[in-house]
Amino acid sequence: MLKEFTVAMTVCFFYEAGKTLYEYALQHPMSYFKLMLGIYNDSNQHEYYTLLNWKGLPYWNDNETMIKISSLIHFIAFSNMLVHSVLFSFLSFCGLTGIYKATISITKSNGFVLYLILMLFPSVVFFTSGVLKETLLLAAAGLFVYALTQFNQSTRMKVYTIALYLFLWLIKPHFVLFLTPALAGYLLAKKYFSKNLWASYAVAIAVMIVYYSAGTFVFNQILHRNAAGTIALVQQSTMKNSIYEKAESYIQPPVIAPNMISVIKNSPKAFLQTVLTPAFHFDKAGLRWKGAAAENLLVMLFVLINIIAAFSWRNEYASLHFALLLFIFSFYALVGYTCALEAAILRFKAPVLPFLIAGLYIFMLQYKKYFIRNDSPND
Repeated sequence: MLKEFTVAMTVCFFYEAGKTLYEYALQHPMSYFKLMLGIYNDSNQHEYYTLLNWKGLPYWNDNETMIKISSLIHFIAFSNMLVHSVLFSFLSFCGLTGIYKATISITKSNGFVLYLILMLFPSVVFFTSGVLKETLLLAAAGLFVYALTQFNQSTRMKVYTIALYLFLWLIKPHFVLFLTPALAGYLLAKKYFSKNLWASYAVAIAVMIVYYSAGTFVFNQILHRNAAGTIALVQQSTMKNSIYEKAESYIQPPVIAPNMISVIKNSPKAFLQTVLTPAFHFDKAGLRWKGAAAENLLVMLFVLINIIAAFSWRNEYASLHFALLLFIFSFYALVGYTCALEAAILRFKAPVLPFLIAGLYIFMLQYKKYFIRNDSPND
């Protein structure tokens, strides 16, 4: 019940906030365009903090992006929630299609099994089919991955890839923060160490260490904000809100101190909490929780197979799986730190599931005669 209530409140939030911004646009079109273009100054500070950012978050945050997009949809939706849901669901479908096309582009396979799993996996369908940030994230991430596989095809695809990458920063900055070093490490290792698997692993890890070290330095010394302290603050806020609301699905995250040593030390626990939730809660009342627990057993299997794939010498795409593993570990560790509700963990980890499914397919495809029928043109 809590899961449905939380999702419904989020949908209504962006719908109503977008409607307010839309009504403001009808009265003040020029000021509306300034807000939409991200032109914030002394003349529109009040409007900005009233319409887009009453929580006092940093500029160009993901809530702000969702409200702007919702306001645009109101111009054609005539305040009909169904139109918003249909459009966002279509965007999610485009993202899933992007992941599908990127995967078959890499493997040169027909991908029919992959298509079915991507489009029908329950958590993916449920949490990326409404007016939610996860829907927009999956859309942009899926299209970005596909564009990246076509990057050298034309100048248009290069521009398209860069634009989607920048747009991802406006939706989920931490998603791109974790995806960037994983991709950079993979591309660098593939170019210079493609024949030495252990060297490619070392390069990928080195890129990630340098990237996070530089990012932490910039965050702490230049922006004068404590990176680890920010994570700890979000964790404390989430725990307090969950306890105050007496949430039935409260789950204790690994508590961290506001320093990077504590964050790094507890990352494996946070990762496992995300992966295992809600795998072992069959005792909970309600068929939906039992279904979620059963589904998560599959998710655990997906993670395990991708780990095996990353360290399999016979795997042609081992370095790609290793990069995926680095990204998944970082992203899921943050989810484990900052979510104190099982329902929230289910929601926030959903946009990454299609990438795990694609990784599973790529690995299993190499054993097609046992698992998957593959009509490759090269057969």
